[in-house]
Amino acid sequence: MELVLLILVGSLIGIAFLALQQHYSYWRRMEVREISPKWIVGNLMGLLNMRMSPAEFICQLYNHPDAEKEPFVGIHVFHKPALLLRDPEMVRNILVKDFAGFSNRYSNSDPKGDPLGSQNIFFLKNPAWKEVRLKLSPFFTGNRLKQMFPLIEEVGASLDAHLRQQPLHNERMRCFDLEAKELCALYTTDVIATVAYGVSANSFTDPKCEFRRHGRSVFEFNLRRAAEITLVFFLPHLVPLLRFKVVPAEATLFLRKTINYVMSEREKSGQKRNDLIDILIEFRRSTQMAKESGIKDQFLFEGDILVAQAVLFFTAGFESSSSTMAFAMYELAKDADVQQRLRDEIKDALVESGGQVTLKMIESLEFMHMILLEVLRMYPPLPFLDRECTSGKDYSLAPFHNKFVVPKGMPVYIPCYALHMDPQYFPQPRKFLPERFSPENRKLHTPYTYMPFGLGPHGCIGERFGYLQAKVGLAYLLRNHMITTSERTPHRMQLDPKAIITQAKGGIQIRLVRDPLGV
Repeated sequence: MELVLLILVGSLIGIAFLALQQHYSYWRRMEVREISPKWIVGNLMGLLNMRMSPAEFICQLYNHPDAEKEPFVGIHVFHKPALLLRDPEMVRNILVKDFAGFSNRYSNSDPKGDPLGSQNIFFLKNPAWKEVRLKLSPFFTGNRLKQMFPLIEEVGASLDAHLRQQPLHNERMRCFDLEAKELCALYTTDVIATVAYGVSANSFTDPKCEFRRHGRSVFEFNLRRAAEITLVFFLPHLVPLLRFKVVPAEATLFLRKTINYVMSEREKSGQKRNDLIDILIEFRRSTQMAKESGIKDQFLFEGDILVAQAVLFFTAGFESSSSTMAFAMYELAKDADVQQRLRDEIKDALVESGGQVTLKMIESLEFMHMILLEVLRMYPPLPFLDRECTSGKDYSLAPFHNKFVVPKGMPVYIPCYALHMDPQYFPQPRKFLPERFSPENRKLHTPYTYMPFGLGPHGCIGERFGYLQAKVGLAYLLRNHMITTSERTPHRMQLDPKAIITQAKGGIQIRLVRDPLGV
């Protein structure tokens, strides 16, 4: 009996071995160049062991010797075969030219257990994504940004006042130290709260307020949080089984309650603020009217799908801009010449505007825009983009490969951080050089090698808003302060290995010197 059992177990192990061997030979059978995977984890060991940041991991895959000179390469994300693109022309095809065949992200959250995480336009699948994106687009037009500007400027002035009230740690040097990311997150949290919801978060006076606390919980990466977000992007089918969430349960309750309350009070008062809440109310009214008219094919804008869009605007809006501002502060602290040129530009613009921070004044800051473009090249909010083949028929990769066709459901990854750091496209990629984004030099860039906000129809809907709030915040910060390094400022930036989004490991400690421009 024991011998029979032993033979049975041995047979099962042998069958499993052969099955795994066959499964992980997929790319060889397809005659596609691959990066050799490890069983079970595929090519993700460098990400899962957290010895490097996700951005560095993506670079490692992109620069792997087996991928060299290839337009794309086969990889495995856990058990699933996937494509990693390397050629800018292929990036164009997937993100723009043939978007209809790759209109969904592969990443996803749990529609039932995490409605606010799964139903926003970042994770929504077609055709729902298209409907919601179309409805939200009017909120980000140039005219709407003009209407928002006074609210953003008011928070910028609060940031300036907050900094001028800080006690000096050294009276002789007239300076004080702080953590840049948290300062910038206080600013962007207040901007989003007032611009999107019409409420005052008051983060500067109460850094532990509920808005800031719950916003922080979404992007605070401990080991469990790292596991949650890694599976969302690389093994989304397991997310519902493990009950992982993009928006934590406590934050979900707070944000749902707050947004529904604000919408209810706005409807009662009849007040119009031209903000996101007004747009969401219009969505709900259109759904109610369609129901009353007996229209059956109307997309239903009600309940959590409304709240989810407001939550995405809050979380993505404060996080990406605050990170960009903080990384900009770090690079400016290390480069006194670039910072001086920027402060001179701000001073000249303020003189021109009579000392007022206006939309025209902000839009005139060309060198600041160059700085932000370069910061976003070095520190894109997400180090990669993901897509899923949604084509009704297999998608041909000719002329890049004449045999293999992409099957429906296959993940495709675009390593935007690695493209940003490729010296073929951006010489001296580790060096902070805003001049590479001068109007003249921008024309020389290889198309589809720069994508901090994504590209094509799935590109970030709030990109222009993000630039605007970052510029206002930095203008007010530099109006009365100069940024320098301190003893605690890292000599070289280290990215957090636990954070899928681009975050500094241990924060960004910098020093502010009180040095008014005199305008």
